[in-house]
Amino acid sequence: MDAQARKRFEQQRGYFEQALARLGEVLPLDEGDIVRDALIKRFEFTFEMAWKALYRFLLGQGERVAAKAWDVLPLAFQSLLIDDADVWDRMRELRNRTSHEYDRAKAVEAAAFIRADAWPALCRLRDELARR
Repeated sequence: MDAQARKRFEQQRGYFEQALARLGEVLPLDEGDIVRDALIKRFEFTFEMAWKALYRFLLGQGERVAAKAWDVLPLAFQSLLIDDADVWDRMRELRNRTSHEYDRAKAVEAAAFIRADAWPALCRLRDELARR
């Protein structure tokens, strides 16, 4: 990775880590409507920063990839940057759904997924990107 690509990747990785830390602040709070909404919004932002960090990393490695999550995620899985393609696909779908509609029952379901599956996957990505 050349110096310019490394700089752009590190900047995006920093944004991702900051967003992940903010998401982590909400996790231990008792879940009511406001906390749930904050959790979902922070997840959406964290997911955006995550796939953009993956994009910057892959570009720096010389990969040809479009700047779209649905293009980045399969290549990230093949490159062993992410370890559970199904969870990441569900995260992408959740991010798209929650940013365009609101349904309380779906929000409860989304919050449970974020806590149980998305948070650990995002933390594993943080650790993997730090190693690289």
